[in-house]
Amino acid sequence: MTKWYLSITMILLFFSPIAVAGELKLSGKFTQGGLIFGWATPGALITLDGKRIRQAKAGDFLLGFARLAARTSQLEVVFTDGSIVLRKLVIKQRKYDIQRIDGLPKRQVTPSAEDLARIKKESALINKARQTKVTEPFFTAEFTSPAIGRVSGVYGTQRILNGQERRPHYGQDIAAPTGAEIKATSAGVVIFVHPGMFFNGKTVIINHGLGLHSIYLHMNAVRVKAGERVTKGKIIGEVGQTGRATGPHLHWGVTLNQLPLDPALIVN
Repeated sequence: MTKWYLSITMILLFFSPIAVAGELKLSGKFTQGGLIFGWATPGALITLDGKRIRQAKAGDFLLGFARLAARTSQLEVVFTDGSIVLRKLVIKQRKYDIQRIDGLPKRQVTPSAEDLARIKKESALINKARQTKVTEPFFTAEFTSPAIGRVSGVYGTQRILNGQERRPHYGQDIAAPTGAEIKATSAGVVIFVHPGMFFNGKTVIINHGLGLHSIYLHMNAVRVKAGERVTKGKIIGEVGQTGRATGPHLHWGVTLNQLPLDPALIVN
């Protein structure tokens, strides 16, 4: 009886889910403005610095670090078997340049009351669109640059327009001829299309899943509609100079739950 009991006990321990620890995988740039692609055994409870992180059914999740993120972050993953993984993430610090742009029309640097009302209304439209939930991790298709051209503006720089300090530049500018093709940087769902915003001009936003969005501004033409699913590399429009722009170029940005990230860091 003793031998049988011991054998059964060993079998139960071997196959018991309690004896199986969960898995955690992380890849990406651990730096200010960086995006991390994570995977953990499905059903895990994931938090970053105490904030809950959404996880796709297949186990994928995303982490993002702000332009001025602290030097360290604490990642905690609690698996369904009760095991816990604590990971201290070291975040590389960056320095950003200051850019001065003079000669812009006064109305675009200091908008009138009428313009401010329009800007506020357009911002509300974007914020509403970003509330659209897409749980499928389209971002697993990885990322490519949306246009071919000279990089004329980078993430994190501080701009001074006509001598007035403005918010940091949250994106990458690619200078290209008017009419040059713009491609979807990854697979996703088009959640916003606008024919002409005050600052942004013709605009497209794509949701890549779990709150990860890419935005395309100053377009000359748009070739997609809201609600449309797109694959990585699909042509979504043309480079232009609409909105507030000093020349034909594409401004594209990436946000995770409205946190601006550096798009240059996610392109393969």
